[in-house]
Amino acid sequence: MSDSLVHTVRTDSFEMDYAKIGSGEKPLVIIPGISIKDPLNYANSFSVPYKVFLNDYTLYFFDRKKGAEKGYSLEQMADDQVAALKVIGIEKADIFGVSQGGMIAQYIAIRYPQVVRKLVLGSSTSCAEPLQLETIGNWARLAEAHKASELVESFIDNCFSEKFAARYRRALMAMYEVVTDAEMDNFAIFAHACDFVNTYDDLGKIKCPTLVLGAGKDRVTTCEASVKLADKLKAEGVPCESYIYEDCGHAVFDELSDYKKRIFDFLER
Repeated sequence: MSDSLVHTVRTDSFEMDYAKIGSGEKPLVIIPGISIKDPLNYANSFSVPYKVFLNDYTLYFFDRKKGAEKGYSLEQMADDQVAALKVIGIEKADIFGVSQGGMIAQYIAIRYPQVVRKLVLGSSTSCAEPLQLETIGNWARLAEAHKASELVESFIDNCFSEKFAARYRRALMAMYEVVTDAEMDNFAIFAHACDFVNTYDDLGKIKCPTLVLGAGKDRVTTCEASVKLADKLKAEGVPCESYIYEDCGHAVFDELSDYKKRIFDFLER
């Protein structure tokens, strides 16, 4: 973890780490999905895929709160995220949530509309599809059983398209060469929370412009979930744009450089 980029926000009830990069006046809050390893371990590499933002935005990449316990809900994650933003002085921001991060971002936009200027939801869902319950449920079971190698293999195979996984498997495996029992226990807590995402009937409460990005070969939250999410937002009158990357997997945000540019263009309009 980079000491120069990663900071800790402290509230009365929890601590949460975040990485801060960029020098722009506009804040962009990025909420990642569940991860076997702490994503902030790789904060030094964030500036490369997000380089298009760095002059105009200051980017805040958040981890979940420290010491989360079983039963920690998506609604609680949203409440804690907003509390953390308040402590560091962010009253309103663009928010980009990926996978579970997109679920949390939806709850933020629903419960705290005054906090969100524009919203981007990547490979996310408003209600768990059967495949999501199967895939993430299996990850949770493997993590609870401390079967690290099986968890890593399943995580890679389901998150990425076959072409991408084949090309970068060695590098991806190296990232997860050592996975501790504590990391797997933590992963299982957050994985279980995904089962209970339920924002569909409240999506009309989102008032800000929203961009929904999905992947045609998403084997985690599914492409169908992204389509349903976008269609519901539009039906509720929410100003919504959407795009599906047909040949990519769940982690399309890591597969294509075009992804970040599409987000940037949306935020700048």
